[in-house]
Amino acid sequence: MNEIIGKLPPLVDNFIGNILSYAVVLATVATITMTFLEMFKTILKWKLNFHKSRVRFWVGNQSQFEELLILTVANIDSANALFDQPTDKMMAQIQAATNVAIDYPDMYPHLYAFITGSPQSEAAARETGGSGYRDTNETPTDAQIWSSFILSKTKVSNNDISNPEFDLQLQAATKARARIDHFIARKLDALQTQLEYNWARKNQYLAVFACACLLMGLLLSLNVPILPAIGLSFFGGMMAPLAKDIVSALSGLKSK
Repeated sequence: MNEIIGKLPPLVDNFIGNILSYAVVLATVATITMTFLEMFKTILKWKLNFHKSRVRFWVGNQSQFEELLILTVANIDSANALFDQPTDKMMAQIQAATNVAIDYPDMYPHLYAFITGSPQSEAAARETGGSGYRDTNETPTDAQIWSSFILSKTKVSNNDISNPEFDLQLQAATKARARIDHFIARKLDALQTQLEYNWARKNQYLAVFACACLLMGLLLSLNVPILPAIGLSFFGGMMAPLAKDIVSALSGLKSK
């Protein structure tokens, strides 16, 4: 038993050393791949185009999209300045833009109608050209209550302010604004979650595919048969993004 125990450290070192050798190769491939991917993403403006296309699809109507750009970068032609940012910073700018649209629904009616609308009301706005909500006899929505109050507030005189009817309108508008703020906050959080998730998944898939291709080229250059090369490249491509962590962990376990 003592002999077996005495042989364990060399066996462990040998086992870890073999795994570490493979992990170092994968880490090298991963580093090279990630470096080139980052370079291509910067040169080809992948994230800029990703943000622009997704936000454009999310907004939908061109008029709404233009009002969003005006409130974020002040000029439609400067859209790249908004979308070529990290997702969290871009979303902060969009949040600020929506706050302005809520405060001034008469100045930015298209964006206000979109940002305060449910999917059903957004579809209705598209059917009417994105100009606002349909005229119905139904109970007014929070967006209609708030916009009506803002539009009528400028016409209120000092005598009207002390009117009990004005107090009721103010209370209803305040409650509507609070609900609108909560709704928009969740709407923007959902957009940011989708953007970050989709971008991370695209990067992960691309990294695995690129690592697998690079490994395939290396194995074929070493005259490895095609079928084993495909299998090793597929497995190595999946493992390469994790190889750096593996190298760090195993290097710490390897006895001196």
